[in-house]
Amino acid sequence: MKKLYKDFKEKIDFIDKFLLILIISIPFLLATSIFFADLISSIAGIILIYIFFKKKNYLFKEIKTEIIFMVVFYLIILTSLLLTEYFKNSFLASFFYFRYILLSLSIFYLLKKYDFFITIFSYSLMFTLLVVSIDALIQYFFGSNLFGYDWPGRGKSIDAFKHITGFFNEEKKLGSYLVRFLPLALAVTFWKSKKKKEYLAIGIFLLTGIIVFLSSERTALFLFFIITFAYFPICKNKIKLISSLILVFVLLFFTHDALKYKYTKFTINQMHDNHINRLGNNNNNPTLKFYSAEHENLSYTSIKIFEENFLFGSGVKTFYHECHKLKKNKLKELTPNKRGNTLLCSTHPHSTYLQILSDIGIFGFMLALYLLYCVILVYCKFFIKICKSIEINISYYFVNLGVLVSIFPLIPSGNIFNNWISLILFYMLGFWLFLKKKSYFRKR
Repeated sequence: MKKLYKDFKEKIDFIDKFLLILIISIPFLLATSIFFADLISSIAGIILIYIFFKKKNYLFKEIKTEIIFMVVFYLIILTSLLLTEYFKNSFLASFFYFRYILLSLSIFYLLKKYDFFITIFSYSLMFTLLVVSIDALIQYFFGSNLFGYDWPGRGKSIDAFKHITGFFNEEKKLGSYLVRFLPLALAVTFWKSKKKKEYLAIGIFLLTGIIVFLSSERTALFLFFIITFAYFPICKNKIKLISSLILVFVLLFFTHDALKYKYTKFTINQMHDNHINRLGNNNNNPTLKFYSAEHENLSYTSIKIFEENFLFGSGVKTFYHECHKLKKNKLKELTPNKRGNTLLCSTHPHSTYLQILSDIGIFGFMLALYLLYCVILVYCKFFIKICKSIEINISYYFVNLGVLVSIFPLIPSGNIFNNWISLILFYMLGFWLFLKKKSYFRKR
């Protein structure tokens, strides 16, 4: 620890030191204040621009292909902005999207220049996740968390049950936050930890799994099981991992009626439309829904918007306005399909790839699919070729998993152009860019 403090004090100039502090603070700010998280990431981007032009630091030559990819994606967003009918609604989210690219490059810059950055970051991230988890448990057991946010569901009936939210207060993001940063926590564990890293990783798994389950966020729980499935081939203590997870979830599931109801009966009811739903539709011909009737209708709407705006979409954050335009102009033509889907308006379609299709069109969608292809290709290479005992490769494997969690297809999702989700995705991409060049995958 003394050596780490000495390196931080003596080996980093003031500008880089300031940038480092900003970067490591973002995970904590994402759990407490999205405004300040976005502000800090924007300041970090400005500092990076200064470093690049003032100091003439050209550490980015080896990732120029990846930079071109991100810039092209940004240019597609700008083109969509110029063509949209809702310029004012789309301007801020579209024009300033480049700040996320600068965030990724800032992380790459620090990782490339300072070997000890990852050690400092690992302490910061572990502390943040521990505080967020403990705070959630305090809210669960005592009814309110460290900030005084109450848990509305404590002591109430099954029907009145509401999730624990921890630092996020009224927003249902606790489970999503933890499951999105879990792969990065595992990556830094294998990257720098030398002693008992398997036990540390299992401990992180168990704590995260408990909080995710208690948050009642079904998508987050599904992603947690995806991460568990991905970790299983690497884990040397497979029996301990599986037995611990089974024991914990069985106890939680069968001792908590409200959560049991949420994960089973409530989910099954949502997947069937043989009841009068809250939109007032009484369907006498029930069909099994992929997620729910509402999600399917939103997906149907996004496809119709895409058909009207094939090349560059209707613009970022214009889904609601374009939906109402369709309802007004073409409702008579848009009759329900065989599954009974109709137009439904919301701020976004709750599907990452369908939102990309409707917001920025086919070109943006193709780039998103290419990123997904690159991520999946890593797993194919990992299991076919590489030596799994090499720590840096395992770290890349987990960071790659973190990117996959943010762009995972076929599940309900948040707004991909929202600053909270974008910050997490591009934060992960900063580590991904560095490890992509450093790991075994590049050398074969």
